[in-house]
Amino acid sequence: MCHLMIRLVLVWLLFCLAESVTWAQFAGSIGGVEAHDNSVASLPMLNREAAEAFIVIDGRAEIRVRPTEIRIVLAVTSESPTAQECHALIDKTIGQLRESWLKMGIPAENIVEDFIAVLPVYEWNIEQRDNTEVGVEKKAGFRMQTNIHLAVPNDANASKAFKVAFEHGVTDIIAFDYWSKELDDYKHKAREQAVKAARSKSDQLLTALFDDVPPVINVQEQTTIRYPESLYHSFVNTYDEEFRSGWRRDTPFLRAYRPRNTYYRGLLSDGDVQAQELPMHPEISVVSSVRLYFESPAAKRAKNANSEQPK
Repeated sequence: MCHLMIRLVLVWLLFCLAESVTWAQFAGSIGGVEAHDNSVASLPMLNREAAEAFIVIDGRAEIRVRPTEIRIVLAVTSESPTAQECHALIDKTIGQLRESWLKMGIPAENIVEDFIAVLPVYEWNIEQRDNTEVGVEKKAGFRMQTNIHLAVPNDANASKAFKVAFEHGVTDIIAFDYWSKELDDYKHKAREQAVKAARSKSDQLLTALFDDVPPVINVQEQTTIRYPESLYHSFVNTYDEEFRSGWRRDTPFLRAYRPRNTYYRGLLSDGDVQAQELPMHPEISVVSSVRLYFESPAAKRAKNANSEQPK
C-alpha cells in the first residue's frame, strides 16, 4: 500500500511538471524572435555636482481611455477617359454610400467628403519614326480620388459601415483613428495620480532617511497621449529556405505570401500607476510624468558654510 501511494505521488508530480513546462512554452509566434534584455538595469551613478545639488523623485501614471468616437477614412477612386466621367462615377458611388449609411442611422454631419486630386494617366505606345521603333508617352485618361471621412461611435458600427462600403466596391481604407471627448479630463486625472505617486515615494524614502525632510525646490511635468494606431507591433517570423540552386537564372522566382505578424500590444509604460487589465481592446493611453526636485542636505550645508565665511 505504501509503495502504491509513492507511485501515485510520483506520477502526479510528473504530470504537473509536464503541464507547467508545456504552459511555459506558450509564447506564440513572437516567442524567441526578438531579443529582450532579461536583466534588471542598475541605477546610473550621479556625478558629484548633481548629487550634492538636489534629490530627484519621479512619478508616472497611465490611464487607459475607451474611445467614444472612431473616424474611418475611405478612398473612392475612378478612372475614365475624361475628368468629367471620373467625377460622375465618384459622385454616384458617394451618393449610394451616403444613402446606405444614413439608413444605418449615421447622422449626415458625420459623413464628410475630402477631395484629393484628379490627375492625368499616361501610357506608352510603340511608334515608327524614321524607320525606328520608339516609345511615345500619351495621355490615356484621368484618375480621380475623393476621401470619405466617416465618424462612428464604436467598433461594431465601424464593422457595419465597412460592410456597406465593400458592397459598393469601396475597399481602400486610408485610416482608422480613435478619439475621446473626455481626454482633457483624463489628462487632469493622470497628472493627479502622477503627483500622488511622486509624493508617496518621496514620503517613503525621504522620511525614512532624513530627520528633516528636504523642501521641494522645483517640479517638472509632461502629459502625453498615445493613440491605438501607434500601439500595434509588427514582427517577422518565417522559415525561409536556406539554399536555392543557381540553375535557370533567367527564370524569376515568386515567393509565397507570408502573413503580416501584427497585433495590438498596448503601451508598456512601466509606470507607478498603470492599468490593472490586459490590453485586450484598442484604447487611448494617457501618460503623465511628474519629477520633483528636493534640496540636497549637502547643498544646504554648502550654503550655510558660504554665509559664515568672513566678507
